[in-house]
Amino acid sequence: MTKLLVLSDSHGVTGTMRSAVERQQPDYIVHLGDYERDAKWLTAVFPDLPLISLPGNCDRPMPNVIQTKLLDFEGVKIFMTHGHLYDVKHGLLKLELAGREAGANIVLFGHTHQQLCVEKDGLWLLNPGSCGEWFPSCGLVSLQNGSAQCSLLDLSN
Repeated sequence: MTKLLVLSDSHGVTGTMRSAVERQQPDYIVHLGDYERDAKWLTAVFPDLPLISLPGNCDRPMPNVIQTKLLDFEGVKIFMTHGHLYDVKHGLLKLELAGREAGANIVLFGHTHQQLCVEKDGLWLLNPGSCGEWFPSCGLVSLQNGSAQCSLLDLSN
């Protein structure tokens, strides 16, 4: 089994991220933006743990920086983005369509700071919420034999 720890919207609060990594012992960390420097911090603290990240809307815009990624883990395709490019604060249709068009099994996004974990017609939509100060949370993706299971975790305790 492969376990991905999904973090988003840390906004400079790194303690909960460290705690989540130490408690969950994931195989990979995914950071969905806001702030990229927090993703770099994770790499420095956990240098042997692979990290996949992309920028959010609060990160300094840079030309030629990839803002969406399509990953393949054990035959499971994962579409990841921060979410602002798909206007997720006003609905998920654009994001869902982008994920389906990409052939994804899972869509990972953040931006709203609101947790969401739902499977819609074979497509998982996972927003881990914010791992920052208020009501910190994260997401988990478990992959085994070409199938996926997504869940949410409260990091406040």
